[in-house]
Amino acid sequence: MQNAVHFLIQAVLSMALYVVLLRFWMQWVRADFRNQIGQFIITMTNPLVIPLRKVLPSIGTIDTATVVLALIIAIIKLFVYFALHGVGANPIAMLVISVGLVLRYSIYLFIAAIVVGIIASWVNPHTYHPVVMVARSISNPLLAPAQRLIPPLAGLDFSPVVVLLLLQASLYLIWEYLAPIPV
Repeated sequence: MQNAVHFLIQAVLSMALYVVLLRFWMQWVRADFRNQIGQFIITMTNPLVIPLRKVLPSIGTIDTATVVLALIIAIIKLFVYFALHGVGANPIAMLVISVGLVLRYSIYLFIAAIVVGIIASWVNPHTYHPVVMVARSISNPLLAPAQRLIPPLAGLDFSPVVVLLLLQASLYLIWEYLAPIPV
């Protein structure tokens, strides 16, 4: 029973973290929020982001309220994980690990966005489905430089493969140095 409860709590916190990070990255890349996904994200995160914005103003193009909310959710996720496993941790370690978690989950979002774009290019390359448009908006800042460096070979674009390999390598580095906890 404890495993089921642990799974449900971690799943809900993971989804909350993904939604907040999706808001941050969509804002960062200036994705279109005038679709169902954007409206869902705004509706779900505004009750927590708006009050935080009154205390934490943006720094340049960085929405600090959204970043802090992501860190708070990551810290809660870690706290629950440690509490359920009977492990204590100092606050500095929890903050460092939570930064690692936010980075890991951001990389997972990038990987998912690239995979969605790849699959969409096979099925219907010119679709305007909201999921595909958000995925393309998020993955384009990573894919565009790789596409400039790696020319298509025989009409095939291998830049997503290279970017996915680099993202996977960065996940290993984050796992090794910042967040070596399976949360």
